[in-house]
Amino acid sequence: MEKKYWKGVEELRNDAEFVRLKNDEFYEPLPIDELINKKAEDITVTPRRDFLKFLGFSVAAASLAACEAPVRKTIPYVIRPEQITPGIANYYASTYFDGYDYASLVVKTREGRPIKVEGNTLSSISKGRINARVQASVLSLYDNVRLRGPLMSGNAASWADVDKAIGEKLTAIAAKGGKIRILSSTVISPSTLRVIGDFSKKYPTTKHIQYDAISLSAMRQSNLDSFGVNGIPSYMFNKANVIVGIESDFLVNWISPIEYAAQYAETRKLDGGKKAMSRHIQLEAAMSVTGSNADVRIGVKPSQQGSAVVALYNAIASKSGASAISGGIEGELAVKIEKAAEELLANKGKSLVVCGINDIATQNIVNAINVMLDSYGNTIDLTTTCNLRQGNDAELAAFTDEMNKGEVSALLVYNCNPAYTLPDAKAFTDGMKRTELTVSFSDRPDETSLLCQFVCPDHHSLESWNDAEPKKGFYSISQPTISPLFNTRQFQETLLAWAGTPTLFHDYMKAGWSSMLPVGLSWEKFLQDGVLENTGTAAGKFTSSASLTAPAGGEKAGFELVIYEKVGLGNGLQANNPWLQELPDPISKITWDNYLAVSPKRCS
Repeated sequence: MEKKYWKGVEELRNDAEFVRLKNDEFYEPLPIDELINKKAEDITVTPRRDFLKFLGFSVAAASLAACEAPVRKTIPYVIRPEQITPGIANYYASTYFDGYDYASLVVKTREGRPIKVEGNTLSSISKGRINARVQASVLSLYDNVRLRGPLMSGNAASWADVDKAIGEKLTAIAAKGGKIRILSSTVISPSTLRVIGDFSKKYPTTKHIQYDAISLSAMRQSNLDSFGVNGIPSYMFNKANVIVGIESDFLVNWISPIEYAAQYAETRKLDGGKKAMSRHIQLEAAMSVTGSNADVRIGVKPSQQGSAVVALYNAIASKSGASAISGGIEGELAVKIEKAAEELLANKGKSLVVCGINDIATQNIVNAINVMLDSYGNTIDLTTTCNLRQGNDAELAAFTDEMNKGEVSALLVYNCNPAYTLPDAKAFTDGMKRTELTVSFSDRPDETSLLCQFVCPDHHSLESWNDAEPKKGFYSISQPTISPLFNTRQFQETLLAWAGTPTLFHDYMKAGWSSMLPVGLSWEKFLQDGVLENTGTAAGKFTSSASLTAPAGGEKAGFELVIYEKVGLGNGLQANNPWLQELPDPISKITWDNYLAVSPKRCS
């Protein structure tokens, strides 16, 4: 007998009111009048279910109806802005990059308010595609917890007072040669890097340190060791006949998933006269979206992964005339890896191995595998490097040590929350206590900004000017689609003010681009298209020069814990976004909660 599920006890009892309303979208009437008539301070106690049904986020988004102006009645324009026609949407090219996800966008606005984002089809990187995190980001513009203005010692302050106080402290620190550190997530904006450079000229003891909550520092270091290139290559999944993924969820999370998913889809469709699909083999511990799409998924415990990579290398090396590495793996897993190696070798020059393990020795071996498979120059381009995930674990560790020794005088934290995301957050927060000046540019209270003496909230990306270079020679631009809702100020303008050259970041950025734009391309055309790309660089061949050693560790007995990135939340930057919290996980179908996935056999 088919199971029947009730929406609630009202349906079970078949109440008369339920019968009347059962065809409505919501059984319970929406408390719209009650919400609108409440005072702002009372809205926070509104039941979550009510306000999510009403708006889908916080009722601060009531600013959707008026933005900055405190309009209480509907009135026509006295003088209508030329570019706005009531009821007709406008579209603006822009860019999304939060230090984690990148996409070139087209932002849909209505009456001067952004309401939806879609992909920019002119971008050869994102190819008109975005993911759930980018789609949901428009909601964070109207988040009720965003800071309304700057804070000094936890209290509201004016920008003039904050600038004066911080300027005096920076001048005093620079005069005595104190170290100034800017800690940020990955920055891919050429103009922002120029601003940091100008700030560093004013304060020569400044150093910029980048880190990623989900680090791939080992890959960059391995490429430096192997090829002399401190970068992440451009992977071309659309040119590979055989793909082997090792603990890399490249369809939804790993490095540039929007780009990779589009490439991957090209080889998995039998259209346009194609008669063969690419072959995909995935080695991983927990089931991922990428693993669920693979032709062959091989379960590998975390403690086995290093040995599995060695086994794959040895299987290919034995047929390529290369020396073997001590170690490897035995049993059924070894047989499966041997078959994967045979498929890779049968498609030499059209195969690709990618690995998401943040370990230098492992990445060195993967590089050597791809060299033997002749992947560089065919399915891997290390001349057109990817600028995402620039975090450096060694620099971060040295910086944390500097702070704890009391050697850092000023800390400026931009677009990251190290007090929450660092594995050893306590060492970082202990170091902050020894720092004379601490400033956060977070647009909302978070674990790090709450510990800082000053908070200088940045604009939301939809309120900001910016640019991006996600790949070498590939540019995109961001432009504001709404006036700032609160008394925030763009990070770049704040640094320029403290450097003694206060100016609008738009003017600064436009002046910089005046010498970079190709002949015949105007600034206005760049804004309209949103992208500027140079695809003339040819992928080069590379030979690995790194010494190969087996990764540390080995197979262990007992339970092993696997912690992974959720598809909706990624690195957790938008953890308070209900659209993403209520997005069912593609594998488990669970929303909202954290959970532990354990085999039923283990529970018996």
